[in-house]
Amino acid sequence: MRVSRFLASTGVRLAFVQTVLLICAFVIAGSLTRFSVTYIYRHDVQARIQGEAATLTSLYQNRGIAEVAAAVTRSEHRPGGLEYRLADAQGRQLAGDLPPTGAPLGLTFLDWDDAHVAGRPYQDLVVYNARLPDGSVLTVGQDLTDESKLRHALRTTLFWCGGAGAVVGLLLSYLLARGVLRRVDGVVAAARAVSGGQMTVRAPRRRALLPDDIDELGTSFNAMLDEIALLVDRVRWVSTDIAHDLRTPLTHVRQKLERIRAAAKGDSQVLAAAKDVEGDVDELLRVFDGMLRLAEIESGPLAGRFKPVDLAELGGRVADAYRPDIEASGRRLSLEASPAIVEGDGDLIAQALANLVENALRHTPSGANIELAVDMADGRPRLRVSDDGPGIPEEKRQDALRHFCRLEASRTTPGSGLGLAIVAAVASRHHAALELVDAEPGLTVLLTFPAKGDS
Repeated sequence: MRVSRFLASTGVRLAFVQTVLLICAFVIAGSLTRFSVTYIYRHDVQARIQGEAATLTSLYQNRGIAEVAAAVTRSEHRPGGLEYRLADAQGRQLAGDLPPTGAPLGLTFLDWDDAHVAGRPYQDLVVYNARLPDGSVLTVGQDLTDESKLRHALRTTLFWCGGAGAVVGLLLSYLLARGVLRRVDGVVAAARAVSGGQMTVRAPRRRALLPDDIDELGTSFNAMLDEIALLVDRVRWVSTDIAHDLRTPLTHVRQKLERIRAAAKGDSQVLAAAKDVEGDVDELLRVFDGMLRLAEIESGPLAGRFKPVDLAELGGRVADAYRPDIEASGRRLSLEASPAIVEGDGDLIAQALANLVENALRHTPSGANIELAVDMADGRPRLRVSDDGPGIPEEKRQDALRHFCRLEASRTTPGSGLGLAIVAAVASRHHAALELVDAEPGLTVLLTFPAKGDS
């Protein structure tokens, strides 16, 4: 599965958004937890050291400074105990390991980076300074290293839990999205096949006890395709049946007109009228032939008929077939062809090319130049038919590809209006691009086939 295809999935994008939200939630939870732990821990430490300072102050009032110094000496060596400093009014240290902190009286939180007291490092320290009645200063402190360790452990735990949750979430999203994308690709492949004329293709169905939204989409899509196929078949049956049913009586009419012409050799008026009617009947027969041919192209199976076709050789055959009529009409036909191999139905491509040459012959004045070329465009085989006639206005070029479209309002020029429609149908069945561009003057029709290996 391509990375771009995976990242373009809506489910994957939602998974990324959810992962980001999960990480943000862990960050917020971690920050709030750290703040709460710090607040509770420091509040407890504050109460502890203030209570110890009050106890020592009371001891001073009852027994004097010597007892306070003795109590500090006994307490400072207890495991996990508080830190002390007792200094007289001149600043001389009487007891305790704490160095002078320079902190004012009262409670103070200090940040002593790399400071060592009695061989022990202090990074965070909270101290409470109290002045005794004789001017000496009692300092009681608490090392906050345990609090820092707790905060670090909490931060590390949240980081790994959040990271693991994000990785697991993304992995599960990938596994789920891969299956969903395969099913979506099945629906897309079916849509492309149907747009290419394979009306029997349907989206794959999955047997599931609890169908999800993709299953519902595929079921609805298939139901829509069934209805479209039925409607298309009905329209195609009607048009084909009409063409078949009318073609036979028209053929009989033409045969009767031939007998009338044979019987009325001496009556010029009857011969002229019969000839005009024969021309109209022939035009109707050409229309019905075009309808049947178009129905065959649009609905007939082509996969088994595709094989390598040399466009240069095919273009040469079409040019040789039409050159006598073109030159007899006073026009000129030129051919420029280089080898170009495509996978396709040679008969259909020849039909499309013949229609383009006939259109150029029909809609250009005497003396016009018609050019047929086979070349490569960006690695893709291309057929090109150009003329220097009146061309087609840009706003009417798409209309010219529709069934039975006649750009000439009076419809005095012979034609069924199916020539370019048949070319468009052939292009669609071969996944080729059909373009009508200005030849300045005239019209250029480009039929560009997929490169080898393109789908």
